[in-house]
Amino acid sequence: MIRLTENSVSKSNKRAPKRIAIIPARGGSKRIPGKNLAKISGVPIIDYPIRTAIDSHLFDSVLVSSDDSAILDHVSAMSGVSTNRRPKALSDDFSTVYSVLRYEVERLRENSQEFDEVWLLSATACLLEVTDLLKMSEFLDQDLIIESLLGVSEYQVPIQWAMSLKQDGKLTSIDFKSFLNRSQDLVKYYHDAGCIAAFRNQVFQKHLEGVPEGEFHAFVLDPNKGLDIDHPSDLILAEALLSTREIPSL
Repeated sequence: MIRLTENSVSKSNKRAPKRIAIIPARGGSKRIPGKNLAKISGVPIIDYPIRTAIDSHLFDSVLVSSDDSAILDHVSAMSGVSTNRRPKALSDDFSTVYSVLRYEVERLRENSQEFDEVWLLSATACLLEVTDLLKMSEFLDQDLIIESLLGVSEYQVPIQWAMSLKQDGKLTSIDFKSFLNRSQDLVKYYHDAGCIAAFRNQVFQKHLEGVPEGEFHAFVLDPNKGLDIDHPSDLILAEALLSTREIPSL
């Protein structure tokens, strides 16, 4: 829980921050070819985070950064969103999302476009809702000390109970004694939900390669909001989860 500090500023005494949402959308998925345009409930998956960002009314700009002509052509036909074809060097299997964000931030700055906050939305973040974005913006607004905010989810099973498989087929525990504890008595651990993050503008000037260990603050999301779309079966699960809620008009 965030506490108000002496660095906090009353909303009534400050202008709304200028924000951009950047959606990296590489075209080279191997497990699901054309993943970012794969359809869920008849709608290309990338349309969901774009529409959620626009409907939140939080952002002065929504940008899709891609190397893929099909993605760029599709997004260019949508209203309220801009596109940029990024270099191939930032689109291979070893390119980091942070390097893409920093490239786009620097490119925009060179064109006299600068933002107070830079948000990352995954191209497959189809399960995020407007309310999630609004809550995250409130979280940031409460304390200006926060420079980097990462959407995370709690591990559904305590990681202390994790086991590895040895070559002889037998299991070995990370912490065998932890099985004597109830799950609620063990330290909670969290993982990157893989769908959203937010940064103050100065982060990209301070850190060239990425946010250092221990610098991220956590924004805890429902585990169902951060489904990793990595296999065809994940598309089926995402569609099932979406069927339980009212989907915004696309």
